[in-house]
Amino acid sequence: MNNRKILISICSLDEFKKATRIAFKQAQAGASPEDPIHRVYFTSEEDLFSMLSPKRMELLKYLKKNGPLSCRKLATLLNRAYANVHEDVKQLTQLEIIQKDEDQKLTVPWDQVDIAVPLVA
Repeated sequence: MNNRKILISICSLDEFKKATRIAFKQAQAGASPEDPIHRVYFTSEEDLFSMLSPKRMELLKYLKKNGPLSCRKLATLLNRAYANVHEDVKQLTQLEIIQKDEDQKLTVPWDQVDIAVPLVA
Protein backbone atom coordinates (compact mmCIF):
# COMPACT_ATOMS: atom_id res chain seq x y z
CA MET A 1 0.00 0.00 0.00
CA ASN A 2 1.22 3.46 -0.88
CA ASN A 3 1.67 5.76 2.13
CA ARG A 4 0.19 9.09 1.04
CA LYS A 5 1.68 12.08 2.83
CA ILE A 6 0.98 15.79 2.82
CA LEU A 7 3.44 18.39 4.08
CA ILE A 8 2.04 21.51 5.73
CA SER A 9 4.61 24.18 6.45
CA ILE A 10 5.46 27.84 6.72
CA CYS A 11 7.07 29.46 3.72
CA SER A 12 7.49 33.03 2.55
CA LEU A 13 6.34 33.96 -0.93
CA ASP A 14 9.96 34.35 -2.08
CA GLU A 15 10.89 30.91 -0.71
CA PHE A 16 7.85 29.41 -2.42
CA LYS A 17 8.75 30.97 -5.77
CA LYS A 18 12.33 29.72 -5.47
CA ALA A 19 11.22 26.17 -4.59
CA THR A 20 8.72 26.20 -7.47
CA ARG A 21 11.40 27.26 -9.96
CA ILE A 22 13.74 24.53 -8.74
CA ALA A 23 11.01 21.86 -8.91
CA PHE A 24 10.03 22.99 -12.40
CA LYS A 25 13.63 22.81 -13.64
CA GLN A 26 14.02 19.34 -12.09
CA ALA A 27 10.81 18.16 -13.74
CA GLN A 28 11.96 19.51 -17.10
CA ALA A 29 15.20 17.58 -16.65
CA GLY A 30 13.20 14.38 -16.03
CA ALA A 31 13.90 14.08 -12.30
CA SER A 32 11.29 12.38 -10.13
CA PRO A 33 9.55 14.59 -7.57
CA GLU A 34 10.60 14.15 -3.97
CA ASP A 35 8.18 12.85 -1.33
CA PRO A 36 5.79 14.17 -0.16
CA ILE A 37 4.59 15.65 -3.42
CA HIS A 38 1.52 17.42 -2.03
CA ARG A 39 2.30 20.52 0.00
CA VAL A 40 0.33 23.29 1.67
CA TYR A 41 2.16 26.43 2.73
CA PHE A 42 1.21 29.21 5.10
CA THR A 43 3.04 32.51 5.41
CA SER A 44 2.94 32.55 9.20
CA GLU A 45 2.76 30.24 12.19
CA GLU A 46 -0.40 32.04 13.32
CA ASP A 47 -2.15 31.30 10.01
CA LEU A 48 -1.10 27.66 10.09
CA PHE A 49 -2.35 27.02 13.62
CA SER A 50 -5.50 29.03 13.01
CA MET A 51 -6.33 26.82 10.04
CA LEU A 52 -5.29 23.59 11.78
CA SER A 53 -6.95 24.28 15.11
CA PRO A 54 -7.33 21.49 17.68
CA LYS A 55 -10.99 21.02 16.63
CA ARG A 56 -10.02 20.67 12.97
CA MET A 57 -7.25 18.23 13.81
CA GLU A 58 -9.75 16.19 15.85
CA LEU A 59 -12.11 16.26 12.86
CA LEU A 60 -9.33 15.07 10.50
CA LYS A 61 -8.31 12.21 12.77
CA TYR A 62 -11.90 11.11 13.33
CA LEU A 63 -12.73 11.28 9.62
CA LYS A 64 -9.60 9.33 8.68
CA LYS A 65 -10.45 6.59 11.17
CA ASN A 66 -14.22 6.43 10.55
CA GLY A 67 -14.84 7.91 7.08
CA PRO A 68 -16.09 8.37 4.51
CA LEU A 69 -18.94 10.29 6.10
CA SER A 70 -21.39 13.03 5.23
CA CYS A 71 -20.83 16.41 6.85
CA ARG A 72 -24.04 16.05 8.86
CA LYS A 73 -23.09 12.58 10.12
CA LEU A 74 -19.60 13.81 11.00
CA ALA A 75 -21.06 16.72 13.01
CA THR A 76 -23.39 14.34 14.85
CA LEU A 77 -20.64 11.86 15.67
CA LEU A 78 -18.31 14.63 16.88
CA ASN A 79 -21.15 16.15 18.92
CA ARG A 80 -20.55 19.52 17.27
CA ALA A 81 -22.84 22.06 15.61
CA TYR A 82 -23.37 21.29 11.94
CA ALA A 83 -22.59 24.89 10.90
CA ASN A 84 -19.18 24.76 12.63
CA VAL A 85 -18.27 21.39 11.14
CA HIS A 86 -19.46 22.54 7.71
CA GLU A 87 -17.17 25.60 7.91
CA ASP A 88 -14.23 23.45 9.04
CA VAL A 89 -14.85 21.01 6.19
CA LYS A 90 -15.11 23.88 3.70
CA GLN A 91 -11.74 25.30 4.79
CA LEU A 92 -9.99 21.91 4.85
CA THR A 93 -11.46 20.97 1.47
CA GLN A 94 -10.13 24.17 -0.10
CA LEU A 95 -6.67 23.10 1.06
CA GLU A 96 -7.28 19.57 -0.30
CA ILE A 97 -6.70 18.09 3.14
CA ILE A 98 -10.23 16.67 2.95
CA GLN A 99 -11.76 15.44 -0.30
CA LYS A 100 -15.10 14.06 -1.44
CA ASP A 101 -15.36 10.53 -2.79
CA GLU A 102 -17.54 9.39 -5.72
CA ASP A 103 -20.58 9.31 -3.40
CA GLN A 104 -19.86 12.90 -2.27
CA LYS A 105 -18.90 11.70 1.20
CA LEU A 106 -15.97 13.29 3.00
CA THR A 107 -12.69 11.46 3.22
CA VAL A 108 -9.10 12.13 4.24
CA PRO A 109 -6.89 10.78 1.43
CA TRP A 110 -3.70 11.15 3.45
CA ASP A 111 -2.15 8.50 5.66
CA GLN A 112 0.16 11.05 7.25
CA VAL A 113 0.08 14.81 7.75
CA ASP A 114 3.52 16.30 8.38
CA ILE A 115 3.51 19.78 9.91
CA ALA A 116 6.85 21.57 9.78
CA VAL A 117 7.37 24.73 11.79
CA PRO A 118 10.83 26.28 11.56
CA LEU A 119 12.14 27.52 14.89
CA VAL A 120 14.41 30.08 13.25
CA ALA A 121 13.21 32.55 10.63
